[in-house]
Amino acid sequence: MNKPADSAQPPDWSKQAIWLWCIFIVLAVLFNGTIPFLLGADLHAWTNSGIKSVLFTFLFYGVLFLVVPLAILKGWGTVRQPAFLYPLTLAVLAITLWHYFHWSALIVIIVLAYLHYRFDLSDFGIRSQGWKGDLLAILLMGLLGFVPLLMSSSGHVFSFGKALIAALNRLFANPASSVENLFYFGFLTEQLSHRVGRWLTPPLIGLMYTAHEMSNPEYWYGGVNFVLIFVGVTIWAFVYLWRRSAVAIWLGDGLYRFVGSLF
Repeated sequence: MNKPADSAQPPDWSKQAIWLWCIFIVLAVLFNGTIPFLLGADLHAWTNSGIKSVLFTFLFYGVLFLVVPLAILKGWGTVRQPAFLYPLTLAVLAITLWHYFHWSALIVIIVLAYLHYRFDLSDFGIRSQGWKGDLLAILLMGLLGFVPLLMSSSGHVFSFGKALIAALNRLFANPASSVENLFYFGFLTEQLSHRVGRWLTPPLIGLMYTAHEMSNPEYWYGGVNFVLIFVGVTIWAFVYLWRRSAVAIWLGDGLYRFVGSLF
């Protein structure tokens, strides 16, 4: 694992990862419901508003999920270099405008690929320990996409085109597939595993992500099954600790969405 460029950067990244998530969940609860409620706003309208999406993606996806972990892992001395800072700023801007231009999320992928090429983001989970094992993990994640179909009692109609669009949207037009996966697996899962071990980390990540989703009224309105979210994220965390590759998780997540949308 690479050392931070800034020698003053504390090396206890697992502790910082836990604190960062705690800051996030407190802010998310305040942002998603508490502050709008105290101000007398309509929570349904706030949840679906464009301004809420812009502020949320900027503060949480852009700053807390991307900029802060990179500053922790690479050190501020590296992040503030123009060759790093300018592309990173472009990525944050692309995330911020995602509500209005969904494909701007593709810019984030391009920027991350560039930063990895220039500065090596392997300590952020952008790496591979062998393509054969990664391919197996991706295929296994994809096969799990049949589980929701088997649990559904409605009739199914095969639709390859719909599945392909769903997968492309997930991979390239949704920061939850890129930035969020990097944060929860390449950063949180990686760092927490050094502190609590390989077996306790996945269910802990599952609980943390489920709490994250439960903080959003949108998922309560939509009747989301939070138990399935916990199980799914826990499995994804186990896969990450097996492969230590957020790229494999990203691709497997896309294949999972493809398979789940085939019918």
